[in-house]
Amino acid sequence: MEDEELDVMLLVGEAVQRHEQELKEARREVFAMLIEDAWRTAMRSRHYLTSQCLDTPSESAWMVLFEYGSDLNFLNATSLTRIAFRQLLHRFAACYTIRDPNSRGRPPKLQYLHQVLGLMLVFYTGSMEQSSLSMLFGVPPSTLSPTLQRAERVLNQALNDYKPSRIAWPSPAHQAKLAKLVEAREPMLKHTFGFIDDKNLRVQQPSNADMQNAMYNGWLHTVFVTGTICFAADGCIVWSKHNCRGSWNDSDTSLEFRSKLLDPVMCPDPRMNVVSDLAFPCSATRAGRILTPLKDGDLDRIEPSLRSSARTLSMMRSRLYVKLLSGAWAVYKRCTAASTCRFLTTLNCVG
Repeated sequence: MEDEELDVMLLVGEAVQRHEQELKEARREVFAMLIEDAWRTAMRSRHYLTSQCLDTPSESAWMVLFEYGSDLNFLNATSLTRIAFRQLLHRFAACYTIRDPNSRGRPPKLQYLHQVLGLMLVFYTGSMEQSSLSMLFGVPPSTLSPTLQRAERVLNQALNDYKPSRIAWPSPAHQAKLAKLVEAREPMLKHTFGFIDDKNLRVQQPSNADMQNAMYNGWLHTVFVTGTICFAADGCIVWSKHNCRGSWNDSDTSLEFRSKLLDPVMCPDPRMNVVSDLAFPCSATRAGRILTPLKDGDLDRIEPSLRSSARTLSMMRSRLYVKLLSGAWAVYKRCTAASTCRFLTTLNCVG
């Protein structure tokens, strides 16, 4: 009898222990679900802005800039002068329509085309977060995102067959004018009409192993799509090569450009050159055509009497390269973000 009671107590104790363990696991799962729900709520509200906390679009910072801003203000915000902005706006207006505020339904937040185009250009130039754009233009993120997406598609359509937006190699006469702009800024740099640089765009790794291997950049140890662009001294894109997937280096991507630079038809003046960073090749056949700063050890191989001049010239190349780089890459960001590289700005980067 006692053995039976002991067995019953053991079974009951085992059942109670099992119940407590299951209850503990259930509580842990419920707690994890509550934490996850709270985290999702926090993530949704972290960058969430509503119309109540924003200025109206008609009283936003962009409207003040559009009404009273100078050319310098426009250049800083959009990388375009007022004249260039209005030219692009005229082309953009032919393809983008805004619903009549008096029509049925909720009226559009942005009621002027210059607000839509300005929103897109400020986003490309500044690469700012949507919350900052919302405060600048007075529109909540729920309106801003679809407006940007639609404006990008329309801009791509508007730039088709638009002559000022094409990438074109400068004529010999225009090369000379560009070289004068550079010489006015850096008197020791003669016959320099632009600069060339590359850009690595990080992309999502493909799930397919073979495709991932084809796009893998062995030098930078990640998946990149490489592009190389030559900017003229006035900020216009005069040559480009894009969507080079995998381990492309500057020597490979710039091969066509270097051939064009040596072509007596495209560039008849053998003194014409461009500046670049240290990564671009400078072989004997292209001596004086692609100018780079001095590398480590180069100065020691130069005659002592010429080292001071060589150092000064190298510093001027570096200074000009940085100056051009700071202004011209805003153009590149606009082009890549809009999925088009045809739009050339008239921004004077060396003036």
